[in-house]
Amino acid sequence: MIGDIIGRAGRRALEEHLPRLIDKYSIDFTVANGENLASGFGLNRKTADEVFSLGVDVLTNGNHCWDQREFLLLCDEDDRFVRPMNFSSHAPGRGWTVLETAAGHKIAVINLIGQIFMGPWDCPFAAADRALEEIPDDVSAIVVDMHAEATSEKMGMGWYLNGRVSCVYGTHTHVPTCDETIMPGGTAYQSDIGMTASYQSIIGMKVEGALKRMVERLPQRFEAVERGASIFATVVTIDTSTRRATNIQRIHIPPA
Repeated sequence: MIGDIIGRAGRRALEEHLPRLIDKYSIDFTVANGENLASGFGLNRKTADEVFSLGVDVLTNGNHCWDQREFLLLCDEDDRFVRPMNFSSHAPGRGWTVLETAAGHKIAVINLIGQIFMGPWDCPFAAADRALEEIPDDVSAIVVDMHAEATSEKMGMGWYLNGRVSCVYGTHTHVPTCDETIMPGGTAYQSDIGMTASYQSIIGMKVEGALKRMVERLPQRFEAVERGASIFATVVTIDTSTRRATNIQRIHIPPA
């Protein structure tokens, strides 16, 4: 899994390193959060195709899902896009998807968004239950991207789904956590993977603009830092006969 990929810098870092990482760790399936692909705000066909061509299999989303109007159409056209399951039932797109690896294993990916400090979304716990009822029984693994601000809410989802899914991991804060673990029920968990972006920034955005908004309390346009990205990702090994995780490992590739 790859945390929020921010703008050109994040895409270039993946171009340089992702194919090698897939080979090094014998990766069968790659999920990335794509809500910041296009200059830090949303995603479009061009930016999505860039990362798909590098080996990303599914792009999850979050609160920036609709920042690029093009995605309103794209999300219904391609099974590789998912948006939070607990968005309005009237929203386009899908909250979960199932894709097959080269080895023939079917992998389900569920996307959820938190409520605490986030927005008036539907209940993510109820949405998770609904997704699990809808996902076919023949999948080999179930992976959940919980896009949320509050660590407690992400941990709550981890425990709620413990033993029911293969992995629950957090995105959104852009700050990696070192609490990766295998829960008692065989569910891999990490509160936040972090971001694939420049860490000489304020969560991927240029320092000057972000500070100006904080200090002066006036509207200010955020701009993504376009160079010097680090990659933060997590590799999970899953026993496809049981859907249980057997190992979880954080990866950090600093900028050259």
